[in-house]
Amino acid sequence: MASRFAFLGLGQIGQAMSQNLLRHGNIARPLTLYNRTKSTAEAHAARLGDCRVSGSVTDAVAGADIIWLCVQDEEAVESIFQQIFTITIQGKLFVDSSTVTGEKADSIAARVADAGAAFVAIPVMGGHNQAANRTLTCIVGGPAEAVDRIKPYLENVVCNNVVDLSGETAGTAMKMKLMGNFLILATMETVAEVNVLADKCGLGTDRMNQLMGAIFPNPPHAVYNRRMLTGAYHTEIPMVKVSAAIELANHVRSLAKESGASLKLYDVAYKHLETVEATEGPAADVTGIYGAVRMESGLPFRNETTLN
Repeated sequence: MASRFAFLGLGQIGQAMSQNLLRHGNIARPLTLYNRTKSTAEAHAARLGDCRVSGSVTDAVAGADIIWLCVQDEEAVESIFQQIFTITIQGKLFVDSSTVTGEKADSIAARVADAGAAFVAIPVMGGHNQAANRTLTCIVGGPAEAVDRIKPYLENVVCNNVVDLSGETAGTAMKMKLMGNFLILATMETVAEVNVLADKCGLGTDRMNQLMGAIFPNPPHAVYNRRMLTGAYHTEIPMVKVSAAIELANHVRSLAKESGASLKLYDVAYKHLETVEATEGPAADVTGIYGAVRMESGLPFRNETTLN
């Protein structure tokens, strides 16, 4: 018998993941949807069909076997689970793709287990475009039996790569997500700085783009390079809002401080994120790091001459 799913949290990534779960996963119909702003869930359900909009967290959870969360922050996750723990959840599986600390994930996992249910952390790497195209990377951590239960709904359903941490704690998966964020932000910083150097030394970004395409033709370098040089970082819908990037970066920096690790490259990139937010606002694109490096080098934040 197919599992009954509830999906809680319908931001851009949550909408894309729930759509793919419905269209490509072997799940029971209808898919239950819950969002704090109910009208968002209603509009999404109308687009998808085969969905039921729930008016409360407890109603959504009560009728589901597997409950998948993808909400904004740690505070929202805690609020949802406080409501969940008011009802019987014996035998249910909770999957969390929200961004929380490893400590918070482990704390929730323990409380869920005490209530007779299971918890798996599945933080994802990638933005809304990757979510829509099923090209996310899912990092999976939790009890092996629980991970096996959710695996059929991951690869080729909501993602194309799985980092399998079966048997590891949920917190381990969340820490791995932070390592991925370090790599992403460091890559953005590198691409931004080399393009500004090319511009300032007279080589030009067109020639630099040729070299970048020859050495790093694939994502993520190619994606960030394109967004920077085409001006998409200030003209298109943000790939990731800088406010969200800063929140995640704060988790990385806290982990580094607790661990006694020096992250000088990351600290530079973090300061550039702060510049982006101060210059363009919290909804600006994370690849606006390029604009921040341009400003430090005597250039305007927004580039005027761009690639086609």
